Amino acid sequence: MDLEFLKSVFVDLVEKYGLLGIFIIGFSEPIFQPFPTEIFMIIAISMGLDWRYVFLSALLGSILGSTVTYYLSSRYGEKLALMLFKEEEYRKGERFFKKYGVLGFLLISFTPLPFEVMCWVCGAFGMPFDRYILAVSLSRVIRHGVVIVPLALWGDNIWKLLNLEEVLVCA
Repeated sequence: MDLEFLKSVFVDLVEKYGLLGIFIIGFSEPIFQPFPTEIFMIIAISMGLDWRYVFLSALLGSILGSTVTYYLSSRYGEKLALMLFKEEEYRKGERFFKKYGVLGFLLISFTPLPFEVMCWVCGAFGMPFDRYILAVSLSRVIRHGVVIVPLALWGDNIWKLLNLEEVLVCA
């Protein structure tokens, strides 16, 4: 998979289609794509889209995409997942899932484990759908919220707040 090409397609989606582009990116993340949706959410907000609609578009896309992933992985299991992901990544996700279960799925919002791999693992190993979709929803609210809330609160000033040079000059 050519990551640079895929990234440019997603940036174009956001620039041309706005919220629909964010929805599509959110939808594709739990299925196959390696980029965190938050990257493109930041682009959308910096283009002037309302952060609330960006948040909801990404969340709904992610929940719907996660539902598709659950269905595919519970029906076709590990065989299909291993066509999409490196076996090493899949096995890490499997070990993590077996060790931590539903709580672990919530924790992945803060780990380098790929979200899409964990979605496939949860379906393949039969996590109950109601717990799965609740965990997906909470993990995405947390993950997206960590990125979106500071932008919503401080807007363009967030970049000034994060600029190390200005912090050092003020000190």
